[in-house]
Amino acid sequence: MRFRTILLIVLLALVAIFAAVNWTAFTTPSTLSLIYTDFQAPVGLVMLGVVVVLTAFFLLYILALQTSVMLESRRLTKQLEAQRTLADQAEHSRFNDLRGYLKTELAQLQQRQSEQQTLLAQRLDALQRDIHLRVEQTENAVAAQVGELDDRLQRHNVAGAIRPL
Repeated sequence: MRFRTILLIVLLALVAIFAAVNWTAFTTPSTLSLIYTDFQAPVGLVMLGVVVVLTAFFLLYILALQTSVMLESRRLTKQLEAQRTLADQAEHSRFNDLRGYLKTELAQLQQRQSEQQTLLAQRLDALQRDIHLRVEQTENAVAAQVGELDDRLQRHNVAGAIRPL
């Protein structure tokens, strides 16, 4: 229990003990005035009745206040849960949107990569044909030079064979 609740219970117990110990003084009648009239009643019992009525009033007030706080807390909890559900749905929607965006971007990247691979394969084929052509040309040129050198050597050998030694 809270400290205030314990303090109130202790104070009410002290008032009850005080009234029990001084019960004869509480029940002794005296003249009381209400400004427009006078009457005979025990002052202690009147004051004890006022304390009991005030205590009951405050207990009812606290009960009503606590009930309204609990109802308001329940209403706010329901609103908070509704807002949490909306936030979760919005987050889920954002994740789905992000997933869709990433899928389209990935598809575009894969398409670009495929196009680049195709272009690269075409370039490699063109380079391979070019290299093959150049190798052939170089081979023909070397063969022509070898043939020319062979002709020269044969002419030189033929001319050397005709010359006297």
